Amino acid sequence: MTDHDTLPIFDDNGVNIADPHDTLGLKTKYISLLQAKALQKYVGQGDGKTLDVGCGYGRMCDVLAELGYDVTGVDPSERVLKIAAARRPQYQWQVGSMPDLPFEDASFDLVCLFNVITRPLHLLKIADVCTSLPRLVKPGGYLVVIDNLRQQDPRYLPAEWFDQTFTINGLRPLHRIPIRSSRWPIIYLIRYGLIPTSWFDTIANWELKRMAKKIKIPRLSYHSYLFIYERPCQNASQS
Repeated sequence: MTDHDTLPIFDDNGVNIADPHDTLGLKTKYISLLQAKALQKYVGQGDGKTLDVGCGYGRMCDVLAELGYDVTGVDPSERVLKIAAARRPQYQWQVGSMPDLPFEDASFDLVCLFNVITRPLHLLKIADVCTSLPRLVKPGGYLVVIDNLRQQDPRYLPAEWFDQTFTINGLRPLHRIPIRSSRWPIIYLIRYGLIPTSWFDTIANWELKRMAKKIKIPRLSYHSYLFIYERPCQNASQS
């Protein structure tokens, strides 16, 4: 039995939170590994508190804990969070949704939003609720977003939207780095179990290195990007 058989594929709005065609769970496993490596490389080790917004069943929470953070996951679906809490009782779980997340300003050293904007927020035409996130970041902390970009396609938000949305309340952009290509043939081989899982680590390292050289946002398919925003420490901003 795989995670595909036991975990929710759709959220309470009917938007898929996992690839319904990934019946073996291998594509999700690979993408989670790739994203974990991207976080380790570009964000690095830290400490303090992190918030995983739209955490779903907690796919990335173990990675955040390995980076050194005390993890809280928040999601609008109580149904999905019950599954997350049962699988990972060591973390904190909170029902909530943007823009009215139940946390005080400057509560977290790291705020994360992984694969939430394009689907489901943009799909539901409510992506502007993301302007509520910068207030949660402590001085010296970071807001990290993973989402997809594609030029001249209304199903995707333009790159400028991300900076306009997240460079408020004192946050400034640090990085926008491509980490995965959606039309890479190897991902299909992975999904159908034609590549051994023991190769995933090597493939992920190679893909991150390959993608880091990409300059232009693609038109024919989307690339997944890692965005990092920082709130400078007060003394740094004054110097």
